[in-house]
Amino acid sequence: MKKYGLVIDSTVYLPKDLLKQEDIKVVSLHVTIDEETYQEVDLTREDIIEHRKQGAKFQTSAPAPGAFLQAYETMLKEYEHVFVIGLSKELSGTFQSSLLAKNMLDDPDKVVILDTMSSAYGNELLVRKFLEARKKDLSLGELKKIMQNYIDHHTLMFTCENLFSLVSGGRLSGTRAMIGTVLRVKPIIEMKKGKLLHVKSERTYQKVFSFLKERIEATTEKGQELTFYLTHTNSAKSGDLLKDFLKKTYPTASIFYTDLLGPVMTVHVGNKGFGLAWTY
Repeated sequence: MKKYGLVIDSTVYLPKDLLKQEDIKVVSLHVTIDEETYQEVDLTREDIIEHRKQGAKFQTSAPAPGAFLQAYETMLKEYEHVFVIGLSKELSGTFQSSLLAKNMLDDPDKVVILDTMSSAYGNELLVRKFLEARKKDLSLGELKKIMQNYIDHHTLMFTCENLFSLVSGGRLSGTRAMIGTVLRVKPIIEMKKGKLLHVKSERTYQKVFSFLKERIEATTEKGQELTFYLTHTNSAKSGDLLKDFLKKTYPTASIFYTDLLGPVMTVHVGNKGFGLAWTY
């Protein structure tokens, strides 16, 4: 029997070939478009964008505990323990569903649910670090400690076209959204203790990058091996510029670069933007 399996929720957007190669089980959130509900895994980012153009209203919801339970039971046939990486419990009921399902098991200790205090590409970064770590001959306690260290030293920030989608989803205050949009500035959002906070607004991308550099240096230690996870949605030029900036500024760091932001996150952050997560 293999040692450590992995379950993720569908907002951890990873390439399908990686999911298959690493035997990662996905539990899907739901998206309601007007009055019809879909599993997130059955939609694309482009579906959300097209429906938004038509004036559709959206709602997202967590998986039922039964979906997690089924995933655990399937994985535990092959693995001694199963780790779960998914949305911050401050953002979604997904964490609670995963926990309820764990407590339905005959032996709940076989499932380790990480309180990531993150989302989307931040959790994709944590998955990458988990996959690296599980290749080593580690005890359960050692692997848990390593993953907690990555979470403790993990930061996620992003900027988006405007803040109204976050406001309509109850993730941010309306006043900040109005100011950011009226002044046509680039709002910078940071996850702190699992919650989204509007920490600054800048008028140019160069100032955004400079602010990111300040936050990277404030949240890391010299000599540590940094890993960056960069993503964009319909903002390839900005993403490329940020990637070049990171490569020049942190030449020894590992950099992952994707454009995989999916339906649930597109509902909440809008059609355009880019973000960065890092850990050590």
